[in-house]
Amino acid sequence: PDILHRIALLHADQGRLDVAEALVVGTRLAEAIGVAHARGVVHRDVKPNNVFLPEGDLDRAKILDFGIAGFTRATRRLTKTGIPVGTPGYMAPEQARGEPVLDARSDVFALGCLLFECLAGKPAFVGEHWMAVLAKILFEEAPPLKEMRPEVPSALSALVSRMLAKEPQARPADGEEVARQLAAIGQQPESRNVDST
Repeated sequence: PDILHRIALLHADQGRLDVAEALVVGTRLAEAIGVAHARGVVHRDVKPNNVFLPEGDLDRAKILDFGIAGFTRATRRLTKTGIPVGTPGYMAPEQARGEPVLDARSDVFALGCLLFECLAGKPAFVGEHWMAVLAKILFEEAPPLKEMRPEVPSALSALVSRMLAKEPQARPADGEEVARQLAAIGQQPESRNVDST
């Protein structure tokens, strides 16, 4: 099952993970993409359908499908310059614009979208069609998680907001940095035993 299927099984009534679960899966996924980033690889399509949970275990989450991955210093591209590559609801703004060079911060944005969805129970950017979704990614801010779910720790809400920043330089640098910050948030008392009520 993928992450959304797992959420449906765990919390069919609310369609979202509790804070502790989101921290576990978020840290695991950030560590996984951090390994790729350390080798100069950008996934470019981090999304729920590319998250596999062996036996439904959040702590064993794995990132799949590196089919459109690229190297940060690549001289060749898999697609033509100016054509967006990825999945509309999880593309970073620079990816949506079809910029020719993407780095780890594009994956950080996508992971922020995924974390937002796990915690909020709905995507950060929604629209009637893919162009409307891309317009929102380019021009609108995602609502703060803290407003949608007051029990989400302020530090986690702030981190997700930074991950969803329009400008890449305002985001954490890579998966490893996100993993460190998520682990630190998980150690804070307000992050423990917080359910989705």
